[in-house]
Amino acid sequence: MNRPFFSLITVCFNAERSIANTLRSAREQTCRDFENVVVDGASTDGTLDVVRAFGDLPLAITSEPDQGIYDAMNKAIARSQGEVLYFLNADDRLHDPDVLERVRQVFASNPEVDLVWGNVVYERPDGTCETRRFRHIHPGNLVFLDLNHQGAFARRSLFERIGVFNTAFRINADYDWFLRVLGSGARWRYVDIEIARFHTGGTHARNVEKLRTERHTVRMQYIHPFKYRIGALGYNLAHKTRRLGRILSGKEKL
Repeated sequence: MNRPFFSLITVCFNAERSIANTLRSAREQTCRDFENVVVDGASTDGTLDVVRAFGDLPLAITSEPDQGIYDAMNKAIARSQGEVLYFLNADDRLHDPDVLERVRQVFASNPEVDLVWGNVVYERPDGTCETRRFRHIHPGNLVFLDLNHQGAFARRSLFERIGVFNTAFRINADYDWFLRVLGSGARWRYVDIEIARFHTGGTHARNVEKLRTERHTVRMQYIHPFKYRIGALGYNLAHKTRRLGRILSGKEKL
């Protein structure tokens, strides 16, 4: 059995109204070397009927209760067959028909690369859009910034080496995973192309305070206190570290 190059993974729950656009963006791809792995959390609406209507796609469908989005994503990783994994939420879609072909060419030209990411178009509920480019992200600054997983493709071997998502984090497990990956010395590459159109009205937007609190917890795993304090310099550095922690947790403004 020949394995597909890409596994397009969509986890969903009661996504009857939005998942058709997601799957349609996969159907329109010029690169056909992929599978669609859909892990449904036992939806009670017509989600599965919509998914099955895309029977021309190479679908692998599972529907069962889960312990949250990252539990479902971990199940999808185990059930997928592709060399490169990509997570496409049921509210989002691939930016244009050439996305997979362009990304495949990047991996083909850079066989040593484990992780590839690009740009994401953020679509707000009011109809406005903003393109965010992540060219500035690198292992030294991600702990202070962000990387949208809708813009990233990862080799399966990376999950085998680094591990899957930590389900202890309900909103930020993908961010925690990226920090683990870049901190491990994994090889990565940024490409200046639009990867996905990302709907901003999801769980993150509805739970801003929880997002900030949990993200602070994630970050503090990777921000270590200074071991030594030398006079006034040591005091100032320690003070700035504490203030940074308060800012990241939302307790203090810049």
